[in-house]
Amino acid sequence: MHRLVDGDTASSVLAEFLGLLDGLDLSVKAVYLDREFYDSKCLTLLQAHNYAYVMPIVRWGKTIKQELSEGWSRVIQH
Repeated sequence: MHRLVDGDTASSVLAEFLGLLDGLDLSVKAVYLDREFYDSKCLTLLQAHNYAYVMPIVRWGKTIKQELSEGWSRVIQH
């Protein structure tokens, strides 16, 4: 559990969380996130840490179609 303070961003909270996961001796299959984490900084963090993730997004417009076609989403089986 993490208490948010004024000035925290989604990417700073996610970076701290992923750092904690990296330090644990666990096999993480996927990270489940709220749609508030859907931004370029958070997606870059997830890609850098190489975690599979599930995140709801609203699909709209050509920009999002282009981003989704570039391999940001992954399909996992469990």
